[in-house]
Amino acid sequence: MARVVGLLMAAGRGRRFDAAGDRDKLLQRIGGRPVAGHALDAMAAGCDAVVAVIRPDAPPALAALLRDGGAQVVVCADADMGMGHSLACAAIAAMATHPPPDAVLVLPADMPWLRAETVAMIAGAARLGSTAERESRIVVPRLPDGRRGHPVGFGGAHLAALAALRGDRGARGLLDAHPTTPIDTDDAGILRDVDTPSDLPPT
Repeated sequence: MARVVGLLMAAGRGRRFDAAGDRDKLLQRIGGRPVAGHALDAMAAGCDAVVAVIRPDAPPALAALLRDGGAQVVVCADADMGMGHSLACAAIAAMATHPPPDAVLVLPADMPWLRAETVAMIAGAARLGSTAERESRIVVPRLPDGRRGHPVGFGGAHLAALAALRGDRGARGLLDAHPTTPIDTDDAGILRDVDTPSDLPPT
């Protein structure tokens, strides 16, 4: 079966959540579990392995959480230069795993409401078809109103382009340049993230 590796993006500073940097949004708890833990659980349920990217000065508790959850933790020295740099670090690390992935799924770690079955559905779509079909495919979850979200699945043919990303635009250029395969879902968690403290449920 085709191998799918999850890329969990946990290298941002979350300045909109806390400009002072005293509270890392990925470590805030929802239902007793940190935000990043929920996202990792969902990714791990549908992927064969997970690579998580953090910045060099990430809280030790975040690195420990991700490692304890089974992720391979990669420190991106250039994380502050933008999402593209972090995503490139994750893609390079994934390409170095054995065996190398046939596809990768990309998810920001601040999306704790994503359902595990949605990740499994996207990963399953990434595994379908012939080798050539899998290689070129880009899979995106889509809500009934047409909005697209995460995780986004990229076939192996796109890994080199992911590894070459720079700046803060992430993989948007790839999505604009190639056709995508939408996978319909009613999971609002494909869009819902933690951006500011008001996004957290009352405690």
